[in-house]
Amino acid sequence: MNKRLDWREDMDEYIRLVNKSEDYIESHLSEKISLDDLANNANMSKYHFHRLFRKYSDETVKQFVTRIKVERSGIFLAVRHDLSITDIALQYGYNDASTFNKAFKKYIGMSPLEYRKARNDKK
Repeated sequence: MNKRLDWREDMDEYIRLVNKSEDYIESHLSEKISLDDLANNANMSKYHFHRLFRKYSDETVKQFVTRIKVERSGIFLAVRHDLSITDIALQYGYNDASTFNKAFKKYIGMSPLEYRKARNDKK
């Protein structure tokens, strides 16, 4: 088979993999999500899933899961003022606010509290 076709098929499979993985993460935000979970959801072996993911992504699977959770939690921080940061952390599968704060700051560049305040100031 043509190498260009192989690449295009791989890329299509990767896009499907990322979309299915995002959907899975969305449905399991409060849970710890493993490579096995994502691979099973995509109907792939974990080795094939990991190979495809690494081939086209600058992130590890763990970084991808963390980033998706942090991005989604940012929405809650901005609109759900009735929930504490700890409640949001627990809702997104973190064991405590400290771990959530570290992950959030790493990906967003500010703490969840700073982010919430910045979003409130824009209103």
